[in-house]
Amino acid sequence: MRLLRFGQKNFRNLATPVFIPEGGLTTIVGGNAQGKTNLLEAIELVLGGELRNGTLERIAFGKSEASLYAEVETQFGRSRLEARLSQEGREHRLNEAPATLRELAQLPGAVRLGPDDLALVLGPPEERRRFLDVLLSRFSARYRAMLSQYNRALQQRNALLKASLRQAEKASRPVPSGMEIWNTELAKYGSEILSLRRRMLKRLTPLAREAYRELAPGELWLELSETAAPEHFLEALESSLPEDLQRGSTSVGPHRDDLRIFLSGREAARFASRGECRSIALALRLAEHRLLWAHYDEAPLLLVDEWHTELDAHRRAALLAYAESLPQAILAGLETPGVGRVVHIEAGVWR
Repeated sequence: MRLLRFGQKNFRNLATPVFIPEGGLTTIVGGNAQGKTNLLEAIELVLGGELRNGTLERIAFGKSEASLYAEVETQFGRSRLEARLSQEGREHRLNEAPATLRELAQLPGAVRLGPDDLALVLGPPEERRRFLDVLLSRFSARYRAMLSQYNRALQQRNALLKASLRQAEKASRPVPSGMEIWNTELAKYGSEILSLRRRMLKRLTPLAREAYRELAPGELWLELSETAAPEHFLEALESSLPEDLQRGSTSVGPHRDDLRIFLSGREAARFASRGECRSIALALRLAEHRLLWAHYDEAPLLLVDEWHTELDAHRRAALLAYAESLPQAILAGLETPGVGRVVHIEAGVWR
């Protein structure tokens, strides 16, 4: 997919209304806090990407809303995408008609890499769960729907557990009425979520291993750490009920699982250097990009923030080689890679 034209109004710290990239490689160069990251975030968002932080944080100070648009070209022709951000959230339009994220997922969209991806390796389990959930949701509208249903059932089960916890005679309190219903609901959706995560990891792992080998020496391995197997999830919910009643929340299920990352047989979060962790995060995002490329039969737009940060010459060269092989990629950083088009940005104004 190629971005032909991007426009914005009142998006945080961006002043120029229109950005027109070229095919191939474009690099946004500027100092710290000049708007490079904001530009990449805005492009990712209007293409239907994940909103990694709050909506209001993306609106210029003193304004009530922001608007974005993008004109893109895919193998099926040209499309216009629009996004409106306000206190109520965000709204999308595709070719001037209201659109859901499910409908936007029909387009290849974008994959954004950046320093904050270190959280995929060094951050808490919810960062890795979100990575898997967002990726799976791009492949499967059913997965997105199941995840929503699962979270609703989880809220109901937790509400029953918390109500029981508040009762005066905790030692003798009975199992709350309705628990069997929510156990069944959780198992119904959770078992399929767990199964689909396993299938996704089988496809993602070899691509991540290949991407890491291109960046650095070492063998990367990904492994799901599950609190319950999909085929025994209902039994796990029932057996964990005494503990859950004590803690007031559900202790097993997809919402408690993790993605474990190993480098050359050792757990990366504990033993890998920061540079190695940065390379692992890059490998995960590049594997995501390759997986989506195969899914859509065309490459998503690649966005790379701080492309040179914490990377040695070999890793930089490998990343640039991949970016240059694509129909279009947009990098951002303090310096130019020496190839492709360069756009300078200062105080949200680019030239």
